Amino acid sequence: MIGVICGLRSEAKIADRLPGVLVGCSVARPQRALALARHMVSQGVTRLISFGVAAGLSQELVAGDVILGGSVMTAKNAWEADAILNEKLMEELPSLMCVPVWGSQSIVRRAEDKALVLRRTGCLVTDMESQIVAQVAHENRIPFTVIRAISDPYDMDLPPAALVPLREDGSPDMKGVFQSIKKEPLQLPALIRLGFNTSRALRGLKQVVEVMREIG
Repeated sequence: MIGVICGLRSEAKIADRLPGVLVGCSVARPQRALALARHMVSQGVTRLISFGVAAGLSQELVAGDVILGGSVMTAKNAWEADAILNEKLMEELPSLMCVPVWGSQSIVRRAEDKALVLRRTGCLVTDMESQIVAQVAHENRIPFTVIRAISDPYDMDLPPAALVPLREDGSPDMKGVFQSIKKEPLQLPALIRLGFNTSRALRGLKQVVEVMREIG
């Protein structure tokens, strides 16, 4: 059995297509991701997967690109992902890149901050769930995998509406989003761009899931 940790409801719906999985949605809250991952291990999962969209830190990656985490890094730790599954997936989908992932405790919102993380760490991607998955997998001596698609590339500042806290089921708080747009209407083009990018990223994740279904 596989445990999959996502941040968003839309990601979880895609991951749920995999056979024999437990899927949890952290709602972009690291402590909730930690509780979900540990609960999954208590239920007998033998692999953990960090799955969903992510921020790109390098110009090598554009919106919609799907990456596999070769490793996950934080300020204090680094963990190696399961190279065997990564190799299998790259054989089936040569467009996949295997890169180091930075585990962040908060959203890396601004392009200048993304550039700073890249310079300091060499990581090409960042998200908020992968370090939790890597930590819990290491604690329990089980393999982990990171599958992420770029929704906001290295040169994009996230608009304020994108930072509105999610609802408890991991879906957007549309009332909060509309209030943010009303307060700062000039963010609308960036929000539309993010929506388009996220759709591309989710399509990429669907493709990986279909391949995983085929290879078992």
